[in-house]
Amino acid sequence: MNAARQSEAGFTLIELLVALAIFALISVAGVTLLRSGTDTQIAVKKRLGEMALSQRLTNALEADLAQAIARPVRDQSGQPVPAFTQGDAGVPGGIFGLVRGGWSNFDAAPRAGLQRVTYVLEDGALKRLSWPMLDGAAPADAATMLEDVVSATAEYRDDKGQWRGDWTATDANALPRAIALTVTVKGKPEQRMLFLVGPQTRILPTPSAEGAAG
Repeated sequence: MNAARQSEAGFTLIELLVALAIFALISVAGVTLLRSGTDTQIAVKKRLGEMALSQRLTNALEADLAQAIARPVRDQSGQPVPAFTQGDAGVPGGIFGLVRGGWSNFDAAPRAGLQRVTYVLEDGALKRLSWPMLDGAAPADAATMLEDVVSATAEYRDDKGQWRGDWTATDANALPRAIALTVTVKGKPEQRMLFLVGPQTRILPTPSAEGAAG
């Protein structure tokens, strides 16, 4: 009789508390694991987005600078603008500007295959500004290339092989040999990118050639 009553007694309070404690631990572990996986997915997605923007900037710079040409332009007021400029008097935050060839014209619009572009730092974003026409036109909407930018500075390599912090060539057709763009993004180390400018077919005069010409 006593054995039957003991078998029908069910779980004790201590057993229930232990079971609840185990269930709580399993639940906490499951939630933690799920949250960790979600946080990792968000971090990976953010990192991939940042890498895509960085690669987009690098590709755009490489394409623009490699196809830079010696073609001075005129701004909206008709004032001459050199082929390659440090900054841009008419564009706030301008870093450097140039004219490039190879502008694709898939819709056969009535325009040239040349394009004027300027890279600017505006409101913490590095942007690419372009013009629909070379002379006398207003710039189109800027395309954001990189966000959370703290600073962006450029150095220029001249025909003598010297790096300069400014580009004030008296020749309106002058192009630097190369450009170094240093970009600092918030919370990340400084990044320095090097690019050749133009087709690199210019030949420097030798002393003997200068003497012969004289």
